[in-house]
Amino acid sequence: MADEATLNAIRGVLGYTDAQWETWKGNPRNLKIADNLENFQKHKLVAQVIRSHGCAAGHRVGDRVVFGADGTLLCKESPERVCFGVLSPLNPYLLLVLDKIANGEDPTQIAFNKIHCTDVGVDNGGWGEVVMEVRVEKAR
Repeated sequence: MADEATLNAIRGVLGYTDAQWETWKGNPRNLKIADNLENFQKHKLVAQVIRSHGCAAGHRVGDRVVFGADGTLLCKESPERVCFGVLSPLNPYLLLVLDKIANGEDPTQIAFNKIHCTDVGVDNGGWGEVVMEVRVEKAR
């Protein structure tokens, strides 16, 4: 079980009232996640562009959109401009990584790791399209 200092730090970040905190602590899933909290800091999710054509945001092959394993965009490791069309398909991967870490599983093992942005491409009536490879790396 996570120590009291860790739990108090979580509560401080989330800003819960006493009642909300008791509800949060009453959920065994939350306590399990708190037990694995240090493992979230050891990983990051990287989505690297492997194909891009006609992207209005300017995503190019090799660009990396990087998230902490806690689901936060790491702005300093990502392009200055990130298209919302690549963020939406990344959400299930972020949740998958969060779930794997919370359950003590290896988050680097993702069988299906390619995503396509939400634009369908100019041939299908859109503007452009981006394909990314998703992987989990060790945080430095």
